[in-house]
Amino acid sequence: MRKLFAGILLQLLFVNTTIAQSTVIKGALKDAANGKPLDGATVLQPPANGTLTDEKGNFQLNVEPGDVTVIFSYLGMQPDTQTYNLKAGESKTINVEMGEKPTELGTVVIGESKYAVKLQKLTGSTDVIKPRMLENNNITNLQQAITKIPGVTILDGQASIRGGSGYAYGSGSRVTLVIDDLPLMSPDRGEIKWAFVPTENVEQMELIKGASTLQYGSSALNGVLQVRTSYPREEPQTKFTFYYEGVGKPPVDSFQWWKRDGQLLNAPNMAGMTFLHSQKFKDVDFVISGMAQGMQSHLNEEYEYLARFNTKLKYIPHKFNRLTMGLNTTVMYRRNGFQFYWKGASTPYISADGVSIDEDFIQYLIDPWISYRDKSNSVHKINLRVFNQRESDAKDGRPSFTSLYTEYQFRHQFGSWVNLLVGAVNNHSWMEDNTLGQHQMDQPALYAIGEFTWKGLTINGGLRGEGLRLDSSFVFGPPVGRLGLNWQIRKLNYIRASWGSAFRFPSVAERFVLYDLAGVKILPNPGIKPESGWTAELGYKRSFQIGKFLGYYDFVLFWTEFKNMIEFTFGTKFENGSLFPYFQSQNVSKARIFGWETSIAGEGKIGPVDINTLIGYTYFYGVDLNDTVSTKNVGDFIGDAFSKFVLPTPKDDSTSTAYSKWDKLTAGMLRYRNRHTMKADIDLAIYSKYHIGTSIQFYGYMTSVDKIFEVFIKDAKAERAKRINQGDWAWDIRAGYDFNKNISLNFIVKNVLNANYATRFTKPERPRSYTVQFTVRFGKSGNKDLSINNASGGMRNNSF
Repeated sequence: MRKLFAGILLQLLFVNTTIAQSTVIKGALKDAANGKPLDGATVLQPPANGTLTDEKGNFQLNVEPGDVTVIFSYLGMQPDTQTYNLKAGESKTINVEMGEKPTELGTVVIGESKYAVKLQKLTGSTDVIKPRMLENNNITNLQQAITKIPGVTILDGQASIRGGSGYAYGSGSRVTLVIDDLPLMSPDRGEIKWAFVPTENVEQMELIKGASTLQYGSSALNGVLQVRTSYPREEPQTKFTFYYEGVGKPPVDSFQWWKRDGQLLNAPNMAGMTFLHSQKFKDVDFVISGMAQGMQSHLNEEYEYLARFNTKLKYIPHKFNRLTMGLNTTVMYRRNGFQFYWKGASTPYISADGVSIDEDFIQYLIDPWISYRDKSNSVHKINLRVFNQRESDAKDGRPSFTSLYTEYQFRHQFGSWVNLLVGAVNNHSWMEDNTLGQHQMDQPALYAIGEFTWKGLTINGGLRGEGLRLDSSFVFGPPVGRLGLNWQIRKLNYIRASWGSAFRFPSVAERFVLYDLAGVKILPNPGIKPESGWTAELGYKRSFQIGKFLGYYDFVLFWTEFKNMIEFTFGTKFENGSLFPYFQSQNVSKARIFGWETSIAGEGKIGPVDINTLIGYTYFYGVDLNDTVSTKNVGDFIGDAFSKFVLPTPKDDSTSTAYSKWDKLTAGMLRYRNRHTMKADIDLAIYSKYHIGTSIQFYGYMTSVDKIFEVFIKDAKAERAKRINQGDWAWDIRAGYDFNKNISLNFIVKNVLNANYATRFTKPERPRSYTVQFTVRFGKSGNKDLSINNASGGMRNNSF
């Protein structure tokens, strides 16, 4: 089974080359139960020579003469392995019938070691989202998708996994975004550009939780969001999606600034469209996609106008098919507004004076790459990425940057037990910003990752060294490593354990930003130190089957420690005889986090209903070990984590007194964290025509915030005091109908309860809204994707 999945994965995720041959195996694959051809089935000669069947189930595969092992696989069926002895120039025709069903999900991920691997065999925690969830929820920005993953929260665009980050708007992220195997972070502020990701062409999203600096560099202190975009299937595919979202009546009538101010034409709404075309031309795979969107938020100063185009090109010369080349491009224009906090509790959708920001910029990305498989079956790959941003009005002096990412990778498989990957990388950047100044930067690194598999045991690990040249100074970061183990203790049962260290260089913004926002200064901190830490976890995964429904249950304990943790801190200073408030990135804490997470995921049919689900609950307890109230003793800390699982709600005649008691209860805890979260997304397709689904999110009460926030922001303290220890629920529902395989209509109601809530206090979320989505598809491969965990499904990636 291990060899079987390794072969499938290398075809689907890592195939960049095939081996030059003259001998041919051809034929057809059919369903043994009904005789129907299997379209999109995988035909693979391990490790990486394969093809897919067409709509008639036909295939043709060039192989080398001699003993040839071929693996036939199709979603929902047990793979079939056959061996043939072929002479040079021989053409063998075979017909294969497949009908056995698997006993567990076949989800394939890149994983923590950059190797394609079955989800159950990972040594760390990874959650997966497929296109079906994105499309059915009308997700047009990747930020909307990641909030549906258990253990994840977003505060003003900054992602936090299991409490690993607090509030850090506009400064460095501890989660790294990776698109098609290359990190994509802005070099000036070290942040994720969520709108830049082509959600209309996502093949799969994978969120790796925990320290991941070894694989992807210093920004991955808290985890990695890996996005893989798709290549064409055998038949051309074209898709257009049109959507409109309108906001309904808010929880309180007076919140409707657009009515009160006579701005009905500016009432909150969003309208847009996406398109996708993918096609194979002999030796060339080509994809083009795009998006156009306009949005006026319920927050009066927030809006967005966006246009984005993307292309993917892959070329495998048939006369020299050890070589594979590709070129991916993205260009985006985006004009948007952002507001920090409200004017007051009675006008929560209206921005306070002077605390909004307008942006107007163009970004582009160019990714050329080349891969070569030598005669010893080793793979050499060179990745390049040019990432540029500039303001539409260059005279404004707004942020502009260019980064050039270069990477060389060498991969070799030693027999069937050991895989080795070594790499060298550098990210060269230069930037200019009226709030940061002019800077140049290099981040060189060397890394090595290995994986050993034997029967039901998987062990992987590696080392990385990384440095930073910023202007005229150069520093080395601490060496980081990772070690993980997965053991299949019996059929369908897996235990895993892992430990990984990580660090993060402070971003240029955290070092040099100087800005004034409505009288609140954002101050530089040139002497700020890198933050470092480690994550350990112990987990158990159990696959299960209910009829044709396949799923898994997962439970994990995790422990994280940070040193010199960087937090965006609010304070006051005297200058020229007056007091002024400020924000500054500071090394404020030595943090410790302990918690657990449990989840259930699955897909498959029960009767006429095709079900896809992802449900999870996360709890953590995090403290600042530098705080005099916090205990450093490990035993006492674990005891506190359990004893404070449910905090009592203070009772008092005065809300201010009760709030003071709450402050004492939560003293020493990390700020801006929701200790309890629950996420659920359930989607049902009935008779492959009718679709209903729901998405539920629960956020526990944010334990604590900077007290200075409660002084300078009107009504902030009073509103928090009113809601002590009260969590927030967000509930969405949806329904749709497929008129045929090419036309779909979908309706979505978000925030069904019309709850007045805020994941980041003083900035309320959208009231109830209504979305209509219309999709048209062309081509035999353009059918709506009903799979969240499709291990084959025509996936052809530009990885190894």
